[in-house]
Amino acid sequence: MRTVIVRLVEPEQSGGRLRGLLEEVGGEPVAFSGTDALVDLLLAAAGLKPDPA
Repeated sequence: MRTVIVRLVEPEQSGGRLRGLLEEVGGEPVAFSGTDALVDLLLAAAGLKPDPA
């Protein structure tokens, strides 16, 4: 099991869609748009899915 610390940078909601930047501590922020994209980034950060970048 891997512990990952992330933070949302400049999150906003527009038209019912969440978007912003997700930053893994020690890494560069990655843009996301929509909850599915956010979950995909979280899974990749945790090593549970290939990195989408």
